[in-house]
Amino acid sequence: MLTHRTNVLLTEEDNQLLTLLATRYNTTKGDIIRRAFKTTYPLQKKTKTLAQFLRQGWKLLKKPHQPLNYKALIAYGRH
Repeated sequence: MLTHRTNVLLTEEDNQLLTLLATRYNTTKGDIIRRAFKTTYPLQKKTKTLAQFLRQGWKLLKKPHQPLNYKALIAYGRH
């Protein structure tokens, strides 16, 4: 279910390309953007593991059993 709306400013050329792609694939511009986003930024297994650590509490972040992947932590925080 789609629950959030985001506005994006595009150049005239980008908008024309997006319109062309949506027409070619018989879908919406939003669907083209969502597919591109999921293809470009796939959810990695490491991020899921980090989410599990965060659910267990901050104690694991202070004294982790394994080294933390700080890039994954930053990426998780951006969601």
